[in-house]
Amino acid sequence: MFFRLITFMNLTRNYLDEDYSPGAVVVLGASSAHHLVRVLRKKEGDEIEVFDGKGTSCLAKILSIKPSEVTILIVGKISFSARQGISINLGQALIKPDPFNLSIQKATELGVDFITPLITERSTAKLNKESYDKKRQKWQVIAQGACEQCGQNWLPKINNPVALRDWSDELRSDHKIVLYPGAEVKISDIEFKNSVTLAIGPEGDFSSSEIESLIKEDYIPVSMGSRILRAETAVISALSTIRTLAGEF
Repeated sequence: MFFRLITFMNLTRNYLDEDYSPGAVVVLGASSAHHLVRVLRKKEGDEIEVFDGKGTSCLAKILSIKPSEVTILIVGKISFSARQGISINLGQALIKPDPFNLSIQKATELGVDFITPLITERSTAKLNKESYDKKRQKWQVIAQGACEQCGQNWLPKINNPVALRDWSDELRSDHKIVLYPGAEVKISDIEFKNSVTLAIGPEGDFSSSEIESLIKEDYIPVSMGSRILRAETAVISALSTIRTLAGEF
């Protein structure tokens, strides 16, 4: 039996939310500058990879470093990577900040297309518009960091928090499932393909009336076995299972 060793360039990746082309000089702001210089100890002349969160990436070189900014030169050929695998639309009930942040991070690493915070009967977190704007900025930073770390060039779209019913009745997918302990159907019973919408409840799960409402919208309640999982653990487990059953892992 023969094995082929594949080596990858171990380049630092940095999210760049603007258009760029070979030869362009771009100034990175304070947040990127701090991370590259103070955390990663990058120096002038070092090469990094930049990506726009929409599939495009490119090689860049650090030209100069100042306390609050880093100037880079786009030196490589622009490359585009299409989305891969089954399309996943995640609806995650609002839970406490740290677990929800973890859900955002891991869902991004596992390549979801959309993340929608859901307002449910048993949600432990309530957001007004002002607090949501701050939360959303943090969620975006978390998603960007997850993409930088895992090599994903696509950022998920993080939607506004909405009521469960307003979210569920507008979606069209090949499969629509909701995690629910005690459901007769196991998630492994489903043959996933093309697209799936996944609803995950808060601690304490969705109420029976919410489950009934989702069933009317053609959602299938599925279980992850007999263990009671935390909401953030359920996100990781369900997404990994879907990708495995779709033949991607």
